[in-house]
Amino acid sequence: MSRHTRRSLLAMTGTALTGTLAGCSDLNLLSGERNVEYDESSLAAIPGELPRVPAATPVQPTPGHVAAARERIRLLLDDADVSRIPNEVVRQKLDREREAARAALTRDDDHETTRVDALAGLTHPRSEAMFVHAGLAAFDEALSAGDVEARRDRHHRDAEAFLADYRYVGPPDDVVGALAEHARIVDWGQTGARIAEPNRHHEYENTVLHVAELAQDVEWGRAYAADARRLREGYASTLDDPRTYGNRFSRVADTLVTDVGAYVEPPEWEALTSEFERKVENTAGAELLEELARSRWSGAQNAVESHDDALHALAVVAAMRAITADRAFAAATDVISDGGYGVPESVAPIAAERTEAVEGLRALLDTSPAPLAHRLARYVRIPLRNADEQVRRDSVSAPGRFLYGQYAVANRFAAAAPAVVRRVGDALEA
Repeated sequence: MSRHTRRSLLAMTGTALTGTLAGCSDLNLLSGERNVEYDESSLAAIPGELPRVPAATPVQPTPGHVAAARERIRLLLDDADVSRIPNEVVRQKLDREREAARAALTRDDDHETTRVDALAGLTHPRSEAMFVHAGLAAFDEALSAGDVEARRDRHHRDAEAFLADYRYVGPPDDVVGALAEHARIVDWGQTGARIAEPNRHHEYENTVLHVAELAQDVEWGRAYAADARRLREGYASTLDDPRTYGNRFSRVADTLVTDVGAYVEPPEWEALTSEFERKVENTAGAELLEELARSRWSGAQNAVESHDDALHALAVVAAMRAITADRAFAAATDVISDGGYGVPESVAPIAAERTEAVEGLRALLDTSPAPLAHRLARYVRIPLRNADEQVRRDSVSAPGRFLYGQYAVANRFAAAAPAVVRRVGDALEA
């Protein structure tokens, strides 16, 4: 499995999105994107500070848990002398993976990074370190593909057993917090089990690299599953009078998954923009509708699959995302029908859209119950942060479409989210 393919699996666990009619008077309402020249200094001035989104999990990994993940990388790289490999191609590949893993140890975490995010960010570096460790062991004839497959079978069975025996318990006075905590734990457990499944695609024929890639995937899955188990143990240790919430989570999941079942199939992409009276292609409106439809589809798929696997907490939060994206999509459709989200004639509507999105994010962060609001707030902050980074790197090729569209995605999602948060919170408390 290539590195690109492995990273795309993480990306499937997902991204999310939202927008507004700010600056409508500055829009060309009748055309797709044209060659509008935007003032570079005004574009560069758009990014600003973003509100920090707290962790959605009430009980985060301990500092010791994060330190143990980093120590795993160090141990796997201990005495990792790749210079003794005579094959230059193999040596260079091992060296690249070694340096990528080392970078995770030397990288300064963003001051806004929560421990749960920091730990998740160490899963792939652990697998990169294993690539080097296993590759050197294979070169020394101390590790074979058969040995790694036996290791895979063991870890996959353990991950599946963890999920099969899972129990939703939490404090008697915080059902919402319990759902948020279990959604994270089950997400990691399910990801670990999936990655640890036998993989028929192999990138390398060279024996050393083949064993290394097999071991890398096993370690990646093992890291997720091990983190899930340890996080559950840490959460359980905080419960003095645990209450069982399995039936309640199941009941709420049943209702929400029914609501999003129609969006499990891929959208008809061309139809998203073909039913308006004006041309929408190549505008911020098209970008907005496509991203929201993609978020709705991804959330619905995850919700239905998790529901089928009886992973009820995960089904609830995935359905929340899909429902929010659906409401945002409906609102965006109305605005576009009224002439919004065309091609702005200046930077002003783009900047105004970002301002509204940030205000919407702040409002969402003030919405109760907080764990659910924080979960959805990440889908608002991601497109905001990504768009800001594009501006800072001076790499925005289509400000009137891409940049405007990404800020619109954040804005529309933020506007739709509070009602969904309150609805799901009330259902869990009922």
